[in-house]
Parts: sequence; C-alpha cells; structure tokens
Amino acid sequence: MKKFLLLFTVLLTLWNCHKALPEQILGIWENTKTCSPEGSCKFPVTAPGAKLTILRNGLALYGDPELQGTEKGKEFHIEYVLHEEGTKSKSPELAFRFLDLGFEIRYVISKVSDAEMELFNPEKNNTETYKRVGVK
Repeated sequence: MKKFLLLFTVLLTLWNCHKALPEQILGIWENTKTCSPEGSCKFPVTAPGAKLTILRNGLALYGDPELQGTEKGKEFHIEYVLHEEGTKSKSPELAFRFLDLGFEIRYVISKVSDAEMELFNPEKNNTETYKRVGVK
C-alpha cells in the first residue's frame, strides 16, 4: 500500500509539473517547413524563416523575410486567441488576428513541445512546423 501511495504521489507531482498549453506556446518560433497533406514540404528560401513571437495577454509579433513590396522587413503586431475546448476540430486552436490588414488566420495545434510546434491550417490544408529559437 505504501508503494502504491508513493507511486501515486510521484505521478501526481509529475502531472502538475507539466506546463499548461498557454504556457507552452509562449516564446519565439521560427518556421522550418510547410507541408501539404500529400507530404511535399516547402522550406523557407531565406534563413531564418518567418518568425512568430507569441507573448502573454493575447499579443504576438509576426515577421516574414520572404514578403515583398511595402511589407518587406515589416513586423506585424497581431492578436491571438487560444481556444482549448469547444472547437470544430475538437483540438486546441489558435486564431491570429491581423488587425492592420483586417483578416484572421485559424490554426489547429497538432503538436507542441519545448522545441517544436506544428500548426495545421484548415483553409490551406497544410501543416506549418516551427522550432523554438527563444523565450520571451
């Protein structure tokens, strides 16, 4: 019985040490590839790829070195909303709102860890993979 209680206490402690999803997505992320459902992947032409900085309080920054014209080199200040439950996909979703440009992009969070995050874009039917390059 003592072994069971000790094991239960250890498992409960490990479970509580796991970061919540809102904490896991915070940080500076760099796009490493975008893959279609068929498995063909597009890698960023320039290194580093697009950078996504997710901050607290629903704020984020997005910069893509591959943008052209007046958007080239610009970092967009965007808002995001994390929906953990009650989504169409039955998985956690992130909605990024580009207020200056007047549109929203919705992603399904496929996978998130300390080093990597995969976001599925249902509109384009592709998966974007990001690696963590920093913490904010």
